[in-house]
Amino acid sequence: MTIADCDPQISFEKEVYFPGDEVKGRAWVSTTKNLKATSVEITFSGKTITAHNGKKIIKDKKCKKGEETYVEMKHEVWTPEDTENTFPSGDYEWNFSFELPKDCPPSFEGKYGFIRYSVLLHIAVPNGKPINVERAVTVSSMVDLNAVNAHEPAKIHVDNVAEYCHCLPCLPTRGNVIYTLQSPKCGYVAGENVIVSGQIENGTSKPMKIITAKLTRRITYREELKAKANAKKKADGADGFKSKLEEQILETKIERCNVPARSSKDFAFSFDIPAVVSTIRSSRLLAVEYFVTVWGDTGTCNRGGVAALNIIVGNVPLFLGSSSLPPRKFVDGEDAQSWTVDMKPVFTYQVPYYGH
Repeated sequence: MTIADCDPQISFEKEVYFPGDEVKGRAWVSTTKNLKATSVEITFSGKTITAHNGKKIIKDKKCKKGEETYVEMKHEVWTPEDTENTFPSGDYEWNFSFELPKDCPPSFEGKYGFIRYSVLLHIAVPNGKPINVERAVTVSSMVDLNAVNAHEPAKIHVDNVAEYCHCLPCLPTRGNVIYTLQSPKCGYVAGENVIVSGQIENGTSKPMKIITAKLTRRITYREELKAKANAKKKADGADGFKSKLEEQILETKIERCNVPARSSKDFAFSFDIPAVVSTIRSSRLLAVEYFVTVWGDTGTCNRGGVAALNIIVGNVPLFLGSSSLPPRKFVDGEDAQSWTVDMKPVFTYQVPYYGH
């Protein structure tokens, strides 16, 4: 039996589900001739997988680093009625229903890993290659800003040393650049405007000509260390994980200025939160955070650090009065992906975006 012989398909009742929802759909197979099969199984799974090979984007499953499973359920929906393992010609349809955990993280597609929920239709073929057809369903987060005290103001104070160059540690430092960043609240939803204001104090001997602000997304992919390395890490007070970071710039703003040495300047930058996946903190192996960063340029070979204000991106606005969400749709058709033998085994960077 081949996939062309039976044309298996999977469909869902809805495109988007939320934690605690019941995922419903159907799987079907049509064939015009008798075939051979020992069983047909439908499996629902939700998991995080992180994978990479050094600095390279992963190409296949061999690079898998970590796996965390949130849900996995399997049902055998067909077995042969004779000893010949005959799969009679005809049309077969099976309805399925699986419940999502109430605390599961949302779907996410990244360069070095993903969070995916999918249904797999598996047809076991005697003495042959099994037929696997998988389709992923998008699970949206339910980040209610009212439930995480996101109305509280956000503020940080950062004192950074401005160095000439890390490769020449014998050179003296230029001085300190002190940042104060604040925002009237720490939680936002897509479409809202986040304003970050503050002050930058140029304590170096050089004038500051440019202040750069960025809205960034930081994705952390983690893998559990092997037993031997883990024991060493625990002895050093670490948590037993190894991380790989991916920084994505969502928007950049530049202010050209003249901040003389030993003086300070007030600033204010605003960004519109785009339609992105919400902050993810409920997975052990994959986290998504959002920051507004500010950096003052004091000249060539400046190696001063940036100041980063962490904000929460949710999808239930503050003071909404209800945790219900308006209807949502995909933007540009970017939905969840499946990683199967029937698809190209390459990660594509796609995040499940939602419009309003």
